Amino acid sequence: MHATLLLMHYARSPMDCPVCEADRLTSMADARAGIGIAAGVAIDDIDPASGYDYSRRSYARVRASWIDLIRQHGAAEFHEIPDIEEVRAAWAEKRPEFVEGDDWMPEAVAAHREFIDSLGVPCRRSTCVIHYPTPTF
Repeated sequence: MHATLLLMHYARSPMDCPVCEADRLTSMADARAGIGIAAGVAIDDIDPASGYDYSRRSYARVRASWIDLIRQHGAAEFHEIPDIEEVRAAWAEKRPEFVEGDDWMPEAVAAHREFIDSLGVPCRRSTCVIHYPTPTF
């Protein structure tokens, strides 16, 4: 709990000097790493530069979260689709073995269609490319 409070403190403490900002970011990364270690994340799965958890368990949580978001809300060309590509690219940079051959979108699309079908009403999001594909000319 102490590391979480420390991380929150560093996150909301703006600094006016670049050196202070670098120190703050380093301290935030150290606090994140401490939280991960306290939660049982192996040190080898923690990125030393950022303190983020890049374990298989974290990958599965992130993947499931994005699939659930699209399941409930659909996917738009200007929001979810580029965002999910950005998240997958970040994972591919750190843990390419997790992302290789694992396209999240087919599962997300199927989940959204199933969810909308279960409601018995049409998708209400006009920007959802799953239900309202962009016309090609």
